[in-house]
Amino acid sequence: MAEAMSENWVLKEDEAIELLALLITSARIQMDEPAHYGPLRLLTATERLSSAILERASDKSRGFLQGNIERIPDMHMQMSDTEAYATGLDELCRQVAQCLLRHSPLTEDGS
Repeated sequence: MAEAMSENWVLKEDEAIELLALLITSARIQMDEPAHYGPLRLLTATERLSSAILERASDKSRGFLQGNIERIPDMHMQMSDTEAYATGLDELCRQVAQCLLRHSPLTEDGS
């Protein structure tokens, strides 16, 4: 059974542990960093996760991953421009919502 389940996994165990380590250490370092570094840490984790799963992602997700991985490094550079940074995050939220809708069994009318 575990063998059949692993065919659907998009992360190997070592990739998942690396991501967990990033998230846990980011949570700790956030205690001593300015609050606006939190989104930066989350985007770094997003970038790593996206890169790790891109090759194994379905067609429904691949376009989202490819189009947005490339945008994240530029967003890091916008941290000092709060308005541009927020606009970039808003756009990423719209893109992830569209990706979720592609995976949703719901139709356009909500049924």
